[in-house]
Amino acid sequence: MLFESYGSVFSAAPIRFVYTEAAVWDARATSGNGERFPRGARLMTFTPAGTRPVIPDFAASADAAISFDGSRVLFSGKRKDGDAWQVWEAPLAGGAPRRVTSGGEDCIRPLYLPQERVVYARKTPRGFQLEAIPLAGGAPLRLTYGTGNHVPDAVLRDGRILYEAPHPGEGSTAREIFTVYSDGSGVEAHRCDHGPDRHAAAELASGDIVFQTGTTLARFTSARAGQVELKLPRAEFAGPVEEIAPGEWLAACRPAPKEQFGLCRVKPDQEGVPPMVVVEANAWQPVLVRARPVPPYHPSALGKREGANILCLNAYTSKSFRLPRGSVSTVRVWGQTDAGGAVELGETQVDPDGSFYLQVPSERPLRLELRDREGKTVTAERGWFWMRQGEQRVCVGCHAGPERAPDNAVPQVLLRTQTPAKIGLPVHQGGGN
Repeated sequence: MLFESYGSVFSAAPIRFVYTEAAVWDARATSGNGERFPRGARLMTFTPAGTRPVIPDFAASADAAISFDGSRVLFSGKRKDGDAWQVWEAPLAGGAPRRVTSGGEDCIRPLYLPQERVVYARKTPRGFQLEAIPLAGGAPLRLTYGTGNHVPDAVLRDGRILYEAPHPGEGSTAREIFTVYSDGSGVEAHRCDHGPDRHAAAELASGDIVFQTGTTLARFTSARAGQVELKLPRAEFAGPVEEIAPGEWLAACRPAPKEQFGLCRVKPDQEGVPPMVVVEANAWQPVLVRARPVPPYHPSALGKREGANILCLNAYTSKSFRLPRGSVSTVRVWGQTDAGGAVELGETQVDPDGSFYLQVPSERPLRLELRDREGKTVTAERGWFWMRQGEQRVCVGCHAGPERAPDNAVPQVLLRTQTPAKIGLPVHQGGGN
């Protein structure tokens, strides 16, 4: 049981946590050019003895993350009004903050990674994108290349980054929850049921993921392929939650829509209004001050070869649609121009068993489309994905879901050739990325 492995995380001692105090928090402001905290924000430390500002000399501070040893805090901050949001680190015992990021763009939602690295979201002309950087300094590594805002939510206990990004449906304003390795490879939806707007996710010690959807919370659990509803007390909730003990969370909530948000201790299946911990000001984003295990570090397997390789084992394998055998003849690859328009990159045959093997451009949004012998679309991806240079990726099928295992069979495309079909690079037009 993970609670046994991570039992030292939980303690019977009085809780101490850091949270964001803000009169207004617009969690959707990252979708445009808006300000998440238009009336300011400041980080506060809560102890049984009272509360105090964490960074008293800053014009604004938010998005706290605690180091694995419990001694330091990462945060997004503005030293002066009018500054861009930048990532800073400070000792919790007191001391001068140290700036981690550079540049004139907003950098928000930092999280600690193994080996003294940090992941955060930097604002670009095409939306926030994830970057990773060593705390000791160095060039940032870009991790995401999709369209729209990509914002980190948590670093999972297996070392992957949990983040929120646009729902894969064209024109959708909803968000979905994804995972990616800290070198930018292996991006995938955490679940492929693609339900309503999901964001502000957190991992429990059990491995379950709790996230905000609408004005309530829901869960992903390993036993189920889709979203699991939670029976919660009567209140409006805002994620992310912070786990205090097995079956008990710290969360932002308010009993009625016109009241302010405070921080409450909530248990699923609990009756009545949950007990409030912080009520004197609007409070959000709680994070416990405690030591916790360092996630494993995943050495990157990326190479220096041109583009990236993708092997599909069986395009007929899917959790969302059924395709008659023999109905698919080719796979067409689409990319995006720098201006955001779709551009056809090329196509190749699909073998009779549904397998295909491609070499595609890296660090660019991509989308696959299956076609029949007459060139008509059989089915197509609605969203975009990307691959890092040198990445080798195998997918079970088309929209098969991350929980589906492949059949024990050698794909026919590999019996025919071990060389991937090389798909051309996109035409770059318009503004930069």
